[in-house]
Amino acid sequence: MVVASEDADAIRFQTGDTDVISRLNAENYALLAKDQQSRGYTLQDLGPGLEYNFVLFNLNDDTAGRLPDIARKQAWFRDVKFRQAVSAAIDRSGIVRLVYQGRGEPLWAHVTAGNKLWLNSKIPKPPQSLTRARELLQSAGFTWNKDGKLLDHSGQVVEFSIVSSSSNSQRMQIANMVQQDLAKLGMQVSVVPLEFRSFLQRVTQTHEYEAAVMGLLNGDVDPNPEMNVWISSGATHLWNLGEKKPATPWEAELDKLMEQQAVTLNRKARKKLYDRVQEIVAEQLPIICVASPNILVGSKKNLGNFRPAILDHYTLHNAEELFWKGK
Repeated sequence: MVVASEDADAIRFQTGDTDVISRLNAENYALLAKDQQSRGYTLQDLGPGLEYNFVLFNLNDDTAGRLPDIARKQAWFRDVKFRQAVSAAIDRSGIVRLVYQGRGEPLWAHVTAGNKLWLNSKIPKPPQSLTRARELLQSAGFTWNKDGKLLDHSGQVVEFSIVSSSSNSQRMQIANMVQQDLAKLGMQVSVVPLEFRSFLQRVTQTHEYEAAVMGLLNGDVDPNPEMNVWISSGATHLWNLGEKKPATPWEAELDKLMEQQAVTLNRKARKKLYDRVQEIVAEQLPIICVASPNILVGSKKNLGNFRPAILDHYTLHNAEELFWKGK
């Protein structure tokens, strides 16, 4: 049987049709928690996993001539001060509180607290600051008109759209909250929900988008599975796909660091290299990381040896060891 959605999966678990559930969202977790005593199941919040959700600006260099309106706006997106201003304006704590009902963590880089081996704990975690965001925009040559709308150096109103997958309600919520935060800076932002395949096609193939909210899930705590994200020629180098060479000095540094850590045997030396990768991501913001949801799972109370983990598959990694108590 194919489960149509997370909601349907939660209903099947609640009614006893299934014995284990993973990938619960916070809303369904709260609903199921009310009945866990009477229905004979137990829910667990494992804390942060390895998923990171982010705002992505289109920095692809194949838009000139083909997509002139997007190419014009990329002058803003390519300015690191613009990206830093957007980051400063985002209320990450609010996203965790409202989107994940407190069952998540704010992010300023891509490695979550769930990855204790590789997390760079020295990454700054500044709270939302509209004052800092305005200072950054002013220093980059942006101004405001009498109506409070943000203007670029040529007097054009700063307006763009954020696309996201309509099938992911949490990322749609994030997009809407980012829209509201950026409106406080005078940015005219619209949110466009897209069917998942159309969304993926625009981001990874046609590049017909201006900004997006999406997420990635590392399949391992080790940095190497992330190689395709951070090296400039990588297949999931999302902000500028298909680069033949690094477009910026910091991207060239990312290439060098990721290649070096992959062949470094000393763990401390390798950790230092990957710490620097995280610093560059937090400083240059090729993706603006905002939040990571906790891993929320559940099982029947009499299922023995149920030991969920932060790596996928969260609940069935030790399927051969599970047993029913009292049978």
